Amino acid sequence: MIDPVSMATQLASWEVYPFETSANLRLKELSGKRSALSSINTELSAFNRTLENLSGYNKTVTKNSATSSDEDFLTAKAGAKAQAGNYQLFVEQLAQHHQLATQLPSGTTQDSFVPASGVLTMNINGESFTVDLAVADKVGNGELSYLDLVTAINNAPDNTGVSASLVISNGQIQLLFSGDKTGAENSVSISSSTADSVFDTAMNSNNMTELLKSQDAIAWLGVENSGLKLQNSSNEMEGVFSGVDLTLKKAHQSGEAGETIIIDADKQGTKDVMDALVKQYNKIASTIDKYSATGNTEGQSRGALASDPTTRSIKNSLRGVFQQTFDGITMGELGFEFSRDGTLSFDGDTFEAFQKTSTADIEEIFRGEGMFLSQLQGKLDIYNDNSSGTIKNQIESIDIQKSRVDNKLESLDRKYENFYARYLKQYTSLSTLQTQMNNISTMFSQY
Repeated sequence: MIDPVSMATQLASWEVYPFETSANLRLKELSGKRSALSSINTELSAFNRTLENLSGYNKTVTKNSATSSDEDFLTAKAGAKAQAGNYQLFVEQLAQHHQLATQLPSGTTQDSFVPASGVLTMNINGESFTVDLAVADKVGNGELSYLDLVTAINNAPDNTGVSASLVISNGQIQLLFSGDKTGAENSVSISSSTADSVFDTAMNSNNMTELLKSQDAIAWLGVENSGLKLQNSSNEMEGVFSGVDLTLKKAHQSGEAGETIIIDADKQGTKDVMDALVKQYNKIASTIDKYSATGNTEGQSRGALASDPTTRSIKNSLRGVFQQTFDGITMGELGFEFSRDGTLSFDGDTFEAFQKTSTADIEEIFRGEGMFLSQLQGKLDIYNDNSSGTIKNQIESIDIQKSRVDNKLESLDRKYENFYARYLKQYTSLSTLQTQMNNISTMFSQY
C-alpha cells in the first residue's frame, strides 16, 4: 500500500533539498565570517582602550616613583619628566581657608528672625556678592529666620566662594562664615546694612572671632628658614621641581629635620605599560592568524576569513607602525622586537639603557602629534571606528547577505509546503484508487 504522507514528505524534500542545502551552507559560511570579524573587532576595541590609557590626558608612558619618608606630613607624585634624586622638605605651615564666627544675642535660635529688609554683603579676595533680606524671604510674610538666611547665602547665584552654617557652642548659637578656597589672599569680610544696629554689629567681620586665619602653604626645600622657600595658596603644589607634585598634609615643628623625598625611575611600572601594549597586539595577531589560516594537510583547519584580505591588512598595518622611525629613533631601540613567527616582545633592559644614554624625549616619541601612539590610533580607526570602520561595514554587509539567505530559506519552506500539498493530494488519490482496485480484485476472487 502506498503511504501518501511518507511519499509526499520524501518527494517534497527532494524538490527543495539542493537549494536548501546550498542556502544553509551559505548561512553557515556567513555566520562564521561574522563571528570571526566580531572576535577581531573585540580585540581591536581592547587595543583601543590600551592606547587611550597611554595617550589620554595626564597619562604617561614612562613611569617614575616618588616616595616620602613620612606620608603623614606630605606625599609626592612623579611624572614622566621627573629627574631622579633625593630632596629634603620642611613643612612650615599648611594652607588654610578663612573662617569667622559671630555670636548671636542670647536666646537666639535657628528659627529666630533677622531683619525683614536690608542687605548683607560678603567679600572674598576682592569679589563680593550680596543677599537682599527682603528677597530672601521667599514666603513674603516679613519673617526670615537665621536658618533661612544661611540657605539664602549658600544658594546665592552669584556667591563668590563663601559658605555659611549655624553651630551651637555651650548652648549658644553662632553663625559661621567660611571661605571655600585656601590661601592668604582668600580672606573673607562681612558687612550688613539694615535698620537693626544689633544685627549689623554682629554681622560685621571686624567684630567676629577669627577661627581660622587665611594663609598660604609654606615649605622649605632644604633646611627650615634657610633653604628654598616654597609658597602656594593650596596644599597641592604642582611642579615644585621638574615633573614632581607635592601634597602637604601636616606641618613640622620648628627644629625638626623635615622629610626626605626620593624620586626614581619606576622600571616595573614602565614595563607593565609596555607589556600591556605588547600583550594586546599579540592577541590581535593570534586572533587574525586563527581566522585567516588557509589550512594544510597537517590538520590545520581553514579559517572563516581565509579568503578575506582585510584581516591580514589589519595585522600588517599595526606591525608596520612598530617598525617605523620617529624623530630618528626606531621602536627597536626602545625595546620592541618581532620574533620570526611574528610575536611582539618588549625588552625593559633595552628601554632603560636608551633612557640613560639618549637625550631623546621618549614621551614625545610615544605621545606626540603624528608620533607612535597617534599612528597606531590612526591605523586602528580605519578598521575599528564605530561609525565607519571597515569591520563594522563588513559586518553590516554580512548581515544583509544573511537576511537574504534567511528570506530564501523562508521561500523554500513555502515551496516545500506547496510541493508537499500537491504530492499528498496526488498520492492520496492514488492510494484511494489502489484501495478501490484491491476491493474489486477481492470481490472477483470470491467467484
